[in-house]
Amino acid sequence: MEGSLNKSAQAYEIDGVKNVTFSKEKYGGELLIDVAWIHEMPSFEKSPTPYRLDFYDITLISGGTGTFWLDNEAHAIKPNQVFFTSPGQVRRWFAKDLDGICLFFPAKFLLEHFNDSLFLHRLRYFHTNSGPFSLEVTTEQEKKLQDRLAAMHAEIADLKDDSPHLLRAIAYEILVNLNRWFAAQNKQQLDSVTENKISKFRSLIESEFRRKLSVHDYANLLGLTPGHLNYLCNKHLGQKASTLIHDRLLSEACRMLVHSEHDIGLISRFLGFKDPSYFSRFFKRHMNFSPLTYRNIGRQRLSYTTSSG
Repeated sequence: MEGSLNKSAQAYEIDGVKNVTFSKEKYGGELLIDVAWIHEMPSFEKSPTPYRLDFYDITLISGGTGTFWLDNEAHAIKPNQVFFTSPGQVRRWFAKDLDGICLFFPAKFLLEHFNDSLFLHRLRYFHTNSGPFSLEVTTEQEKKLQDRLAAMHAEIADLKDDSPHLLRAIAYEILVNLNRWFAAQNKQQLDSVTENKISKFRSLIESEFRRKLSVHDYANLLGLTPGHLNYLCNKHLGQKASTLIHDRLLSEACRMLVHSEHDIGLISRFLGFKDPSYFSRFFKRHMNFSPLTYRNIGRQRLSYTTSSG
């Protein structure tokens, strides 16, 4: 996590936003999961500096005030709040006296041992292009979650040969319980996608969105016709396949416009647009703002957060 830049993660710069990558050898041998309190991590990024993770992060807040930004959505920092971060999302903290306990891991930790390679895409709180990215837990839920995280924390402090198996089992329990609580709070079904082809489609979008593939391209990769892919998307998600593709591209554009210093031309090329004017038309058609206007509005919101914090 970002709090362990000197131990469990390494930071580097790319595309104008600091990237933090999981360090698998913090404890000597390879361990692809970690649990730590914020106060134990002196390098925890508490400033407005934007950064993104290449791993999953769940943070249970126990104290502090201020605002947490994930992509372009602001969340009030308060006890019993859980924040969820998927790889690639841009984070910023405007915090005072912040503390909490964090669970973080790369996808490989779970997926190399589970038959369901799309498990993380099925969870309601990961891999969503719009919020909510947080959950307010009850006192009972907070105690249950903190107890399980504390058990993982103690296990990591005294690692044994079979510790990864126990840690994986507890992590799986935590992820499933959080999904139940999140779905109940937001009046959603437990599984974000119940159709396997749609889960694979969403996973492909995540890895291929910058190539600007068409619905026809994705359908070919999935062994479907474009019409059947659209049918499945409408049935299970209530959206067209093209909407899902555009939403992922737009979410990345919004992140870069607000959180990086790159000009519109560079952003458009990074996202696969050969012509910046076409990118601007695409963005305005879907967002109702030009890229420059959206950038100015987003930065004004960030400036307000800074001044009011």
